Amino acid sequence: MTKHLFTQIIIFGCTLNFITASGFLKTHDRIIVDENNEKIILKGFGLGGWLVLEGYIWNCNIEHASTTNIENEIESLVGPDKKEEFFNLYRTNYIGKDEINLISDLGFNAIRVPLHFKHFSPSYGTFINEGFDWLDPLVEHCRENNLYLILDMHAAPGGQNTNDFSDSDGQEARLFTELENQLWLASTWRYIAEYYADEPVIGAYDLLNEPARWGIANTLRNIYERVVDSIRVVDPNHIVIIEGNWYGNDHTGLLPPFDDEMVYSFHHYIGSSADSVTSNNASHWMHQYITDISAEYDVPLWIGEFGENSNHWAFNKKNFFERHNIGWSWWNFKSIERISSLFSYNITPEYQNLIDYWNGNTSKPDSVTAFNGLISMANSLKFDSCWVNKGLHRALIDSNFDSISMPYLNFQPPGLLPAINYDTGNNLIAYYDTQVEDPSKFSAETESWNNGWSYRNDGVDIGSTIINNRINYFVGWIEDEEWLKYTINLDQPDNFKILVEIASFISGSKITLEVDSSTSIGPINLPNTNGWDNGWRVIEIGNVTLSENSEIKIIATDGGFNLKNIIFEDLNVASIPMSLNLHCYPNPVNSTLSIYWGSDFALKTEINIYNTSGKLIFKTEKISQKGTNSFTWGLESMYGKVIPSGVYIVKVKTSNAESVKKITYLK
Repeated sequence: MTKHLFTQIIIFGCTLNFITASGFLKTHDRIIVDENNEKIILKGFGLGGWLVLEGYIWNCNIEHASTTNIENEIESLVGPDKKEEFFNLYRTNYIGKDEINLISDLGFNAIRVPLHFKHFSPSYGTFINEGFDWLDPLVEHCRENNLYLILDMHAAPGGQNTNDFSDSDGQEARLFTELENQLWLASTWRYIAEYYADEPVIGAYDLLNEPARWGIANTLRNIYERVVDSIRVVDPNHIVIIEGNWYGNDHTGLLPPFDDEMVYSFHHYIGSSADSVTSNNASHWMHQYITDISAEYDVPLWIGEFGENSNHWAFNKKNFFERHNIGWSWWNFKSIERISSLFSYNITPEYQNLIDYWNGNTSKPDSVTAFNGLISMANSLKFDSCWVNKGLHRALIDSNFDSISMPYLNFQPPGLLPAINYDTGNNLIAYYDTQVEDPSKFSAETESWNNGWSYRNDGVDIGSTIINNRINYFVGWIEDEEWLKYTINLDQPDNFKILVEIASFISGSKITLEVDSSTSIGPINLPNTNGWDNGWRVIEIGNVTLSENSEIKIIATDGGFNLKNIIFEDLNVASIPMSLNLHCYPNPVNSTLSIYWGSDFALKTEINIYNTSGKLIFKTEKISQKGTNSFTWGLESMYGKVIPSGVYIVKVKTSNAESVKKITYLK
């Protein structure tokens, strides 16, 4: 994946405010400004899981999955030398020039970097350069791309809360109970600030991520004052950011400001986005920060973290922030198959073995197997192996996300269009779903906006199954009146037959096709296929005329079915003969039979298997795509019963071709 590929998706009719990091950021009343006194709204991503490890980002289900515990677990599996080899590869592949180029190309201007104190000061009074060795290349790449780095102390000495992400022991937030840890934190920040004192690419110092402990208002302020004083001895230039108690949100005792270049930060993961639509909603709980902190003391605000929610939620929240000149950092930039991250990578089969072990499903792997699993995960982090969450990108950067749908992929029929590739855009613009966000996150009432937790970050529910070691996605959990929109691109108007591939375990579902809000076909009754993710049936909807830029809607008139594919058949292909080039392997067969055939077009395809008496033993319907197609038959009848040994006839049939092969089954 090269840089220029992404230039196509960053121009949304909005003006992107690229910055010049030639001077230090400063505070000016309630806003942050650059060296030209121009307003800067910092917006970007946190690099969660890079220098500070978190178990959930790795799908690592070990007890209190902190940085230390994860590192110890890996060392117990592969030894200290292989552990270091893995982490060097992991951190190198996580973030580099290509990722920085991408973040810039997509229209963002800031990166928040979680730091662990041990990479700078492994023991009190001892200082090392390991952290700078990782940060300095980012500084150079950010300078080339006009990006700011926000340095965030994510794991402080002793832990600033009892959570795994602070690398605490899980029992006590010892930053607040032991003076040495407080002095250690201040000296570490002085060490970092002295190193970067003259570096304007560093936008700010986020002094302490999400402190949380009862009764620490005075202690927290004293810690912040000690840290700021230690920084100002060597660095008078950089902005300092302070977060409130209770994960950034309680600023009791931290007012008024005690530095001329101070920004107050809070984190935001909870609550409905509905009350963010109107900026003057005084009941909105975030107004306490806007009124009681920013307006009262004339200081800027910044959202150090928000996220882990849907695109719909993201769009409304970031709009609220920006209306009030509040910058933001979405959590997270890169994660393993996490739909709410900007950049994602796949779980490899080798790494899945480790996940299975950590989940208690398999025995402990040997050191070679464990190391291979870790290396495969690290290599899956490479830029070319990851993909952009296009919907999230639009939600965070495109002001038209709430009014204009855009194609997810450039699809030109005829052919097969996976149902999951509906347009990008907000709810009621690109799709309609009854649940589009989680307004009760981190509570007992939490709700999933995507029940299948796969592929995309909208309200659309997307499930997945693994067939022949390949992930197959489908739109599922479809309720009454929900719909999906697809923008179709053609060089000129043309006529097509539309079919859909569905599965259901109930009767009574209905589907309607709407073209350009003017032509409607249906509702079409859908059968019970006796399964939600198997027994897929191809159902003909009807013939339509599509213009150069048509929009079609697939509407669940009555829900209760899953949708895998939409097929656009060229109405002229029925008169064009073709060869299927059918072959079956192995033959004779004793376990599973692989059936292969070719097609020149996207066509509904029947696979029928008969015994030598001509009795139909098995049947299924598939969609042939242009090129080679395949189906794996498990040597069972259509009712799931084991068939006897013998000779069978495989027949593959389309509207314009038919081919037959004889196979022998030997148990």
